[in-house]
Amino acid sequence: MRGCRSQRVCTSAASILLDVLTTDDLLDRTLSFCAEDALRAAYASCRAFRAAAVPHLRRLLSIALVGPTPQNLLTDKLGVFLKRDELVNGYPSYTKTGDEGIMLWHAGQGWLIGAAADLGQNRGWVSLFDGCLRPEASNATWRVYDGAAWVDAPELRCLAGR
Repeated sequence: MRGCRSQRVCTSAASILLDVLTTDDLLDRTLSFCAEDALRAAYASCRAFRAAAVPHLRRLLSIALVGPTPQNLLTDKLGVFLKRDELVNGYPSYTKTGDEGIMLWHAGQGWLIGAAADLGQNRGWVSLFDGCLRPEASNATWRVYDGAAWVDAPELRCLAGR
């Protein structure tokens, strides 16, 4: 008998929840648990999924490097980066939005922001030497190159999904 009561309560709660949530809310909630390839497939499959999939794809496919640098060095190299389909040195790589000539990739023991022509090489303007699999997962200090040496940029942060 107790199981029946619990089932009625759950059924009642579910119907109230469904009355409150719209179809878009349910779709949004479902897509928030999808992996990148599933979201790409949903986006490609039909228009109804496109609008709902976009914010989740953006969350999975973008990172932002933000914050001040010493003497405002290289701030033009910072911003939002979009994940590319191609891996570089076995890791994800990113292109800066608004400037495809600036990219983010992994080389050696860390992450570098540099010129697209240097993609995959162990050189760039901004670096994070941590060995982490994703730049947004690191708590290490980013560094900027001042033309002569690497300078710590302790307030610089890499954030996921911007």
